[in-house]
Amino acid sequence: MQPLFYNKAVLLNKEQHGNLYLEPSGKFKFTKENNSVYIAAIEFIKAARDYAIVFGKSPDGSIFPTVLMGLQNNQNAYLGKKGEWLVEYIPAYVRRYPFILATNAGASDTFAVCIDESYSGFNRQQKGERLFNEDGTESEMLKRSIEFLKEYQTHIQVTDAFCKNLQDSGIVEPMQAKIVMDGKEQAFSGFFCVNREHLKGLDPKKMAELMISDHMELIFAHLYSLNNLERLVKKPRA
Repeated sequence: MQPLFYNKAVLLNKEQHGNLYLEPSGKFKFTKENNSVYIAAIEFIKAARDYAIVFGKSPDGSIFPTVLMGLQNNQNAYLGKKGEWLVEYIPAYVRRYPFILATNAGASDTFAVCIDESYSGFNRQQKGERLFNEDGTESEMLKRSIEFLKEYQTHIQVTDAFCKNLQDSGIVEPMQAKIVMDGKEQAFSGFFCVNREHLKGLDPKKMAELMISDHMELIFAHLYSLNNLERLVKKPRA
């Protein structure tokens, strides 16, 4: 199964992609049909200004943070008609495209760089910047992209630890929000959030642990961000 946004993710190698160029468009039309996207813990503070941060659940039962970009399926309300992003902060998951790290088979702690070959910005007409230099070494642009991927992967691991801590604390529950759309009240479900009362009921030792680990700051950012649900309701819908 291809990751979100990626239609043809393949391993990057200099033999196959040695003469490939990347011409960034500055547009994000590839996100048009997505109403949520993964977000790392380090992004919570900035993202909370513009998005509602909630939690999804993986098939294995673990939770992961995501920002809501629309209340309808296949709708990104943060995307302009020309493919521009409509708020200042753009999630790192979006910014890393069309590059991505993939786990090497049989070695979950090592990764390989992949690209989405279907991305329209890739070309062999020398438009934009080369991925590889004439001598086969990585171009400066590619080096920057790979460093971004490595740093992002580290943040994913930190985020996983944060989410596990939330679940172990027993303070996460299914969302019970009610929203009014087109004059009708509708139940909003399918995501999870921190229960304030359960948070208040934690024992002092666990509360101190959350404070020391800076996880409490992330929890408050998540709770604060839920105010953006009302903002999202008011955004134009397809």
